[in-house]
Amino acid sequence: MPEPFSTAVASGLRSRFKREHHIAVKNLRGEKVRLLYGNMWAPVLTSILAATLLVAALWPEVAHWKLIGWWTLLAVVSGIRLGLAYRFHRLPAVQQQRHRWLRRFSIGAIAAGCTWGLGSFELFDGDLPGQVAALSIVMAGISAGGVTTLSAVWWVALGFVLPIMLPLLLQFFLHGSSLSMLIGGMLVLFLGLILVTSRRLSRIIHDNISLRVSMASREALLMESEDRYRSIFHQSPLGVMHFDEHGTVTDCNGKLLEILGVERAQLIGYCLLSPNADQAVASAVNDALRLGTGYYEGSYRLPNAAEGTPLRAFFNGVHSASQRMVGGVAMIEDFTERKRHEAIIYRQAYYDALTDLPNRRMFIERLETLCAGDQHASGLLLFMDLDRFKLINDTLGHAAGDDLLVQVARRLTASLQPGDMAARLSGDEFVLLALTDAATPEALEAWAEAYMLAVQQALAPAYRLEAQCVEVTPSMGYTCFQASGCDHGELLRQADLAMYQAKMEGRAQRRRYQPWMLDEAQKLATSQAPLGDPAR
Repeated sequence: MPEPFSTAVASGLRSRFKREHHIAVKNLRGEKVRLLYGNMWAPVLTSILAATLLVAALWPEVAHWKLIGWWTLLAVVSGIRLGLAYRFHRLPAVQQQRHRWLRRFSIGAIAAGCTWGLGSFELFDGDLPGQVAALSIVMAGISAGGVTTLSAVWWVALGFVLPIMLPLLLQFFLHGSSLSMLIGGMLVLFLGLILVTSRRLSRIIHDNISLRVSMASREALLMESEDRYRSIFHQSPLGVMHFDEHGTVTDCNGKLLEILGVERAQLIGYCLLSPNADQAVASAVNDALRLGTGYYEGSYRLPNAAEGTPLRAFFNGVHSASQRMVGGVAMIEDFTERKRHEAIIYRQAYYDALTDLPNRRMFIERLETLCAGDQHASGLLLFMDLDRFKLINDTLGHAAGDDLLVQVARRLTASLQPGDMAARLSGDEFVLLALTDAATPEALEAWAEAYMLAVQQALAPAYRLEAQCVEVTPSMGYTCFQASGCDHGELLRQADLAMYQAKMEGRAQRRRYQPWMLDEAQKLATSQAPLGDPAR
């Protein structure tokens, strides 16, 4: 079993790790996308303004239809991107994390880069140095601005910058003049610089967002844990108490106030270690602060409380992150009252209310357990009732009859050996179970006869009822048995038959069960003759 259990635990941990990792990656990507859309407005509007200024600068030198067409295309692309940003910011946070929004943003950024690249290709004229300078300055500025705003996702920044700079570099190198080659080389260095810068910015942004997402996640988990604890704290069926490193109560729930029967103001600020505090409780608190755990059980009373409260309490120390003891928490239960109720219920279920002997239920359960066990002991089962009990009840009254039953129960109890059991079945019927380690049938029979004689002698003296002494004799039947594999129902029937045989032979008798008694009882039942004396 340990190996499959360990495998299941490991599989569960891996599954949990994958799930948490997936959530973390999704949250991180969502934050990056929100950053991209949040930083879009100013760069896009600035790029349109820069394109307008470039068109104005090149208006005298370049065909107007080229300038107007290029500017219009850039404006359309920019408008679409701003429309996406507007739609994105109106969505709930959950929908903003969908992967489609990163894909749409990257398509828009690459389209804008290609539009600027088209301008650098179509508007380039190497024979006009002023035009080339203006074009180079604008393109370099747009590329640098794109790096600073798009580096949250590095490949998006590349998709924007490369379509802008590569056509311009191609034009310089194709022109072939020494100045063009020099400028082209400088632009290559510039492009390499901004790519390295973009990569570095991407790592910095990634680390910052990752840290922020991690902190937000931990804060959310902490708040969830706090809410869960507070719910348990207030709804707990046990009293809960917090105390600091000096033993001063700092907080408690309503259940503890109910258990102690005090107001909150009486408990908060009370020092459990003060000289006038309960010393047993103080010892438990000290144990919790020094050793980590403490226990108290007893009737606890606060100094100004009217009476004590039976309870038990478990004290546990609480450490800070630096392993310094900062206080503790106690779980408190009204334990003694519950135990008292359980004892009352148990006694009502298993003991006779008049004689305080075990009742039929408890005796049968004990006998069933004995027969179902693997014990090799032997013993006897006694069944008895009191002769002329009905006459005593009718002449002296039910109170005298009850008193007689109580006195019989006391004498039976006094005659028991350790491990034996006597019980009242009903009315004036009693049973007794006794065990011995007799190894042979002869030894068992001798022991049983001596035991029965001792019981008979214990019950023989007169009973004092209603200021007079009354002679009361029992009729007793018993059967001997081996504990292992016996039938408890059969044992009871045998003892009962033996008791009836004793009564039929003149009362005040004791008889051991013999098989012929069953045959006799069956004959009497067949002839519908009464079994035993009605005057019983």
